Amino acid sequence: MKKPNALQKIAALLIAVALIFPSIGTSAVKAAAVPADSPLTSFDYFSAVYPQLNDENHILKTITYEDLVTIFESEGNFAILFGGAWSEETQADIRYINEVAKEYGIHTLYNFDIRLDGNELDISDSSSKYAHYYVDLVNEYLTNIETLLDPAVENVSYVQNGGAEIAASKLQAPFLFIYNKNHQVEGASAPIVASLEKHNVDESYDRNYFNSAEGGLDQEKVDAYKAQVLDVFSKVNAADYTTLTCWEFIGNAFNQTFWSERPALNPANAEDGKGITIFDRAEGNYSVFEHVTYHELTQILASDGNYVILFGGSWCPNTQANINYIGQYAKEHSIDRIYLWDTKLTAGVDIASSIHPHNNEELQVRADHHDYAKLYGNVVTQYLTNITTQNSSTNPPRVITYADDQGNTATAARLQVPFLFAYNKANINGTNEASAPILGHVELMYSLTSAASNVAPDYDFGNGIEAGFNNKQLVIALQSLYSRLEAIPTHLTGVAPTSSSNTNGKITGTANKALEYKRAGADDSTYIAVNGDAIENLAAGTYTVRYRAKYGYQGPVTRTGEPIEPTAVLYEAGPAIDVVVPAYQGTTPTTPTTPVAPTPTAEPTEPVEQPLNPKAELIVSSEVDAATGEAVAVVTENKLQELVDHAIKVEKSGREATVVFTIEGNASSSSTQLTLPRTAFKNLAATDAIVQIHAGYGSISFDAQSIASIQASSYEGDISIIIAKSSLTEEGKQVLGDRPVYSLSVFAGTDAISSFGGGKAHVSLPYSLQANEDPRAIIVYHITDRGEIVTVRGNYDAASKSVQFSTSHFSDYIIGYNYVTFADVPVGAWYKDAVTYLAAREITTGTTADQYSPHTEVTRGQFIVLLLKAYGIEVDVNTANNFVDGGTTYYTPYLATAKKLGIATGTGDNKFEPNKHISRQDLFTLLHRALDVLGELPSTSSTSGLSTYADADQVAPYAQEALQVFVESGTLQGHNNQLNPKGNATRAELAQVLYRLLSIK
Repeated sequence: MKKPNALQKIAALLIAVALIFPSIGTSAVKAAAVPADSPLTSFDYFSAVYPQLNDENHILKTITYEDLVTIFESEGNFAILFGGAWSEETQADIRYINEVAKEYGIHTLYNFDIRLDGNELDISDSSSKYAHYYVDLVNEYLTNIETLLDPAVENVSYVQNGGAEIAASKLQAPFLFIYNKNHQVEGASAPIVASLEKHNVDESYDRNYFNSAEGGLDQEKVDAYKAQVLDVFSKVNAADYTTLTCWEFIGNAFNQTFWSERPALNPANAEDGKGITIFDRAEGNYSVFEHVTYHELTQILASDGNYVILFGGSWCPNTQANINYIGQYAKEHSIDRIYLWDTKLTAGVDIASSIHPHNNEELQVRADHHDYAKLYGNVVTQYLTNITTQNSSTNPPRVITYADDQGNTATAARLQVPFLFAYNKANINGTNEASAPILGHVELMYSLTSAASNVAPDYDFGNGIEAGFNNKQLVIALQSLYSRLEAIPTHLTGVAPTSSSNTNGKITGTANKALEYKRAGADDSTYIAVNGDAIENLAAGTYTVRYRAKYGYQGPVTRTGEPIEPTAVLYEAGPAIDVVVPAYQGTTPTTPTTPVAPTPTAEPTEPVEQPLNPKAELIVSSEVDAATGEAVAVVTENKLQELVDHAIKVEKSGREATVVFTIEGNASSSSTQLTLPRTAFKNLAATDAIVQIHAGYGSISFDAQSIASIQASSYEGDISIIIAKSSLTEEGKQVLGDRPVYSLSVFAGTDAISSFGGGKAHVSLPYSLQANEDPRAIIVYHITDRGEIVTVRGNYDAASKSVQFSTSHFSDYIIGYNYVTFADVPVGAWYKDAVTYLAAREITTGTTADQYSPHTEVTRGQFIVLLLKAYGIEVDVNTANNFVDGGTTYYTPYLATAKKLGIATGTGDNKFEPNKHISRQDLFTLLHRALDVLGELPSTSSTSGLSTYADADQVAPYAQEALQVFVESGTLQGHNNQLNPKGNATRAELAQVLYRLLSIK
């Protein structure tokens, strides 16, 4: 048997791969179950923002300003680190601080960022109007602080209303210390037991501080620093360190704030049950909540996954009224984490006051024209794009006005707290495919009163209003919200009927999920709502399941004299998935019958024709060679012909057929081969069916043209499709890191078929994001026959945790990572994801080594270059037939290619004017023409169009069709109800447009 030619040409320096040969095996049919699990994502902030931490089991925990005060007023010894991800010194040191703390036996290391937004709001800066939050904190609690800076020369200060200047020592991050409020030295209070400030004051200090001059790790520096850290921790016995719980940070914090700030409603004996208690410790409803800082919130909102988030605070009477119920019903729905963000960055804590009330409004960023209202505005406009609120429903809508990052006046919808919502940034509506990251929300303003709580179950409003009215509505709202916690249904399992004649198959995993289902291929009008733990009474076949449309709820909640129901806000149905109920594969038992007298023969009735499943499916078991680790699954000719016959029937009914092979028994293998008999494969190629292969660690979907191309090969023998897992050599790892490698191949007999003519194969390879990886920087490399690596157009799909791409040929593919940063593209910028995505694929580069220049206007020539690169259009080096102003520069061959393909027609007189800035309407016109040529125009499902924008009348006639398409598809969304068609496009805007188009699966 000869070796496959395609695998002989792999570059040995890059890939260590075993040569795979087609083999012979056997087949069988069976079904497998999918384990159930919570859909919610647990976000690890430290792994996300500290690349060098490299410890999934670290002991670090973020704390808010309110949490820090709670610690400072609590009994015990606490390990605390002041510092943030913005600090190069903290980036360098945090790994070793964590290592030493764990080795010493400390369970929790609390991290407080003195930049309350994780970026620029530095309260340890005297020039900040909010410096008093730092000064008062230090002077109240850290009375024996010692820092590297001379307080007589450099400190932090502010001027009181009376004119007195108050100062405190200025610490520098990272500042590690042990705190015990009762600690004394020689009879004097000394709450800081030990401390260690940034250990290097050289301005050249960066996160590579621990490297030697040659670039490797300087172990002496590391060991010396770790010894200093250990010296700090060892001042207290490891067993004597204290860790606070959700009770201290959430439960007791809410209770104490309520009792201390509303004494008239809460007598001193409130804990004995004679007053109002928000959280009962025994019930534990507080335990689902976790405070997050502003920077942590933005990282969560920018990440892939399913989250439940609450905006509110212990100071807020309405949050006080609702939060116990929010926690109670979360627990009933097995929700173990709700991220709680306070729109007051300091929770309103006023340390200068003797009782530290929470009524200070200075850093309430959800306030009109606030210095830092852009923090709130950026969250709403960048992430919560489908938000609805009670304020936005008023006429006119109530909004927050602020200055954005560019200093322009902007507005954001004003929400009320508590605002509770489920979130997935990748979610789209199943009906119109519009972005819809908020999956549902509750915004109901209840309150606590001196008599009782108007949200209590037994509260009687009087005036004929039904007792318990508000509580009942809140419960309905919470039940609705918690019925959808994910974008797409997961953990659904098809269970076969118990006999070939029964229709008692089912789909399990539907408990507490607001789903609906239909037979695959049926009209959307046939969707049926799901209730209970399973969808039952199903015949074998494929069913389409999705989250159904449901309501979120917002105020108003009460009206004098009569009840009024909260406003119900509709959330569209979600994207759908197909779930297979397998056919019965056993033997139907027979039961002895007793002869009975014959009965008259009934008139024959017309059999009821069952809907024809467009999918013909076969589960094939494989055999694994113990010596080679290779799994082989072989389909018999009869089985394959049955699938072909089914596909032919489907196509005759006017629908598209799909033939699906699911391979089992190959989990332990390094290579999986599916072999199809050539005679029946020839018949399969005569259909227009799509062919899908699911091998566990990879899936392939061939279109009809690729199947026909494989069949047309001159090689003889059965057809074998192989998916093999491999790895990089040590040399390859030095270049690309330890990245997954897959070899994909098709054989006719023992001869490799490397290309599919004009056909395509869609490939899905499983991949779990590594610590700190940005999913937009996950890319796919193709290894050419010459051993070169070429970027393939593809994306990471968070919902399926896989990398997906399409290809017209098979060879070897590396799942790579190429994260590119620019100094002028900040985290949280609306174009950050787009720039990351394009730069990772080398579609765009910076204007300098570390500058992207997002607001620089794009020229027409630059646009053509980016467009052709983005869509992988091969450039024709023959530039003879070019525009007269094509020149001899970087864009010359791109212009010639665009002209040849009909993408660019010029501005007249065979000119293109490549150095002229391109207007937004010209950009979309050229883009429309290009995608029309490529057959990749986006689908238009939105009901909104040009007419919905205030400046639609400014769109030139030649651009109207293009802009209409991109508005309806959601590619073009405008700003402040303006399209600005005649304005020049910027690099940021172009990046965002291409990102929206290319990242569509």
